[in-house]
Amino acid sequence: MKSGSGVRYGPDMKILIAGGGVAGLTLCGLLERRGFSPVLAESAPGFGSVGYVIVVWPSGSRILKGLGLYERLRDAGRCFTSYDISNSAGETINRCSIDPVVEKYGPVISVYRPDLISILKESVSPGSIRMDARVVSVVQDEDGVEAVFGDGARERYDLVVGCDGIRSAVRRAAFGEVPLAYSGMSGWGFWVSPDICGTDGIAEYWGRGRFLGIWPTRGRLAVFTSVRTAPGARDRVDARAENIRRAFAGFGGVVPDILRGLGDPRDIHYDEYSDLRMKRWSRGRVVLVGDSAHAVLPSAGTGASMAMESAAVLAEELCRTDSAHLAPALESYESRRRSRVEKVQNQSRLVGRFMYTESGALSALRDRAMKIFSGERLFFRYWDDMLKGPI
Repeated sequence: MKSGSGVRYGPDMKILIAGGGVAGLTLCGLLERRGFSPVLAESAPGFGSVGYVIVVWPSGSRILKGLGLYERLRDAGRCFTSYDISNSAGETINRCSIDPVVEKYGPVISVYRPDLISILKESVSPGSIRMDARVVSVVQDEDGVEAVFGDGARERYDLVVGCDGIRSAVRRAAFGEVPLAYSGMSGWGFWVSPDICGTDGIAEYWGRGRFLGIWPTRGRLAVFTSVRTAPGARDRVDARAENIRRAFAGFGGVVPDILRGLGDPRDIHYDEYSDLRMKRWSRGRVVLVGDSAHAVLPSAGTGASMAMESAAVLAEELCRTDSAHLAPALESYESRRRSRVEKVQNQSRLVGRFMYTESGALSALRDRAMKIFSGERLFFRYWDDMLKGPI
């Protein structure tokens, strides 16, 4: 029902979601289930097949269960069973089962990112999605917000939600330049033959300022690497394979097989690993969700699940407000999420410092400690602390 003053209630509100990734599609699907008709604008001309492995933790799976998509995730993904850590020589220094997490919370599932995107699209009406629609700026007043698109089109909404990633254009338009916090680590991601390592779990190699992780999913094997790098270091595409071989030349285990299996350097993705912390996640009629508001370092492996959680909380809050009183709803969304997000961000930074230390003495001490302590006890405590908090 709409009032004579033009105030729109709940599902009648006009909402633009900028970004068709995990956060944007999750939010769009949840809102549609509640009777809303949001518009989802994705800057790419098509969803394509870009991306690597995404880990969906039980906290993220809960959101997919609510969308009726959990079985699709189980069919497309692969359930992790173990977590193995080796030193740079290839000697296993800790091995633990993920069964205690599964028994208490449910499976930890790896899935090819394009497959997860396809699954989430099933919850969204095709007519809600606009491809090749990039939001370049927003102009607000007390009654609404005008979104300006890359083709010059202008459209008016009650709310614009930025779900467009760590380098969000919506965030820049509404908040100005917000610096990312560089971790000191950069790295490469790439696919290798699944025949190299027949595992149903995560396998990691920890060296001095070096890290190589193997993450399987259905029919695929992704490798992620990290090295200490000054910010802004150049990374020539044609030199990527050679740079990886040089960085991990002394590693043992299956790493030599991985290095021999490197393919076209154009298929190797490079990035500097940063996270993002903001004092506010909303400004007026613009609010941010997922990596655009609270990116987490990849050492946590929780970015997608955190984005789905935030989308679910924002959807709940939007059901209980109207176009004239959005501010309290957006403040409630942020207050419900901030402590959990910052806790996971703090954990990811701590884990990163532990894993990526460059000190020979500290890395030797780290490896010795990993041999002594029970993996199930050590890692279950970490995972349990992450998963038991309210969404």
